Amino acid sequence: MDDDALHILLLLGFHRSNREIVRRIKKEGLMPGQPKILEYLWFHNGASQKEIGRECIIDKSTVTSLLKRMEKLDLIRKEVRLEDQRGVSIFLTEKGWEKARYIRQIIYSIDDEMWQGIELEERQQFIRTFHRIIDNEKTWGD
Repeated sequence: MDDDALHILLLLGFHRSNREIVRRIKKEGLMPGQPKILEYLWFHNGASQKEIGRECIIDKSTVTSLLKRMEKLDLIRKEVRLEDQRGVSIFLTEKGWEKARYIRQIIYSIDDEMWQGIELEERQQFIRTFHRIIDNEKTWGD
């Protein structure tokens, strides 16, 4: 295997960080995908189910299932959209905000561990380069 191939590095980086996130939040009783939704709603409270699925990279049926469970856990609430009676907006509840805050602490502590020993300038350059890689991928379409 080519250890310097970008696709391999991306796969390893995602797999390892995701596995550690799942390990650390296991005791919170959340299913895979739910922490992503909590973090997304932290920044986009009131998003539609479709937006959540697209931005969290979760298929429609899985988003539906995850949101139903999150609603039962009182992490989110749904409101009918005034502009579109068929759609709903998803909001964090007070309990959801607390859980999201805790999840963000875990996720950002993992980020800090991964950045360990890497100077700020190197971090900033890496982030700029990674954004360019993501932009290049956007040309592929969906």
